[in-house]
Amino acid sequence: MLKRVALTSTGGIIFIIGLILFPMPVPLGIPIMIIGLSIILKGSNKAKRLVINLIKKNRYSNQLWRKTRDLHKRIRNQ
Repeated sequence: MLKRVALTSTGGIIFIIGLILFPMPVPLGIPIMIIGLSIILKGSNKAKRLVINLIKKNRYSNQLWRKTRDLHKRIRNQ
């Protein structure tokens, strides 16, 4: 339980830092937000369900998700 809280709060802080850096001319905001979101998803099942539902609702993101998942499977099987 404590590990999940720590992961979620750490991911949230990193995500907020990415939001702050997003409008700056140096492209650091988006990668930092992605790292923060991945940490949040590691620690929270509710956040996972929310992201999965959002991906399923949008046709284009669903296609991108499937392509990424297939690429990951091919790389892992090599």
